[in-house]
Amino acid sequence: MSIDDITKNMTDTNRPVFSISVAAEMIGVSVHTLRMYEAEGLVFPHRTASSRRLYSHNDLHRLRCIRVMLDERGLNIAGIKAMMSLAPCWDIKNCALEDRMSCPAYIETTTPCWLVENKPRVCSEEECRNCPVYMELTLCGNMKLFLKRHWKQV
Repeated sequence: MSIDDITKNMTDTNRPVFSISVAAEMIGVSVHTLRMYEAEGLVFPHRTASSRRLYSHNDLHRLRCIRVMLDERGLNIAGIKAMMSLAPCWDIKNCALEDRMSCPAYIETTTPCWLVENKPRVCSEEECRNCPVYMELTLCGNMKLFLKRHWKQV
């Protein structure tokens, strides 16, 4: 492995490196709470071949955002999901109009696109954890910036 590879691995914020117990300690919550956030679809930790959860720096950032929304902003999990559902995923992924009209994420307004059932082909072939909508817009600040830019264009 070259020095460049080592440096890239050290700076890759999506690289899964933290166990669930370490992530819970770093965020200040219980392991059970992290499992609940995963079950609710708020975070998708990487799973190893043996199903062990590993969290990246971006996952930790996402989890800290969730804690702020719950503890300081007065939102509950349903409110967080509703806020995340505002992301116009069809624009981000450049979906054709005919695909939008049959897409539950376009029609449904209270569920983030990565949680809808019967996803269109363009989304069903992609792991949600790697989707640009999930990766970018669930980080604090990114959603607000994206919506500001999006609504200026409309």
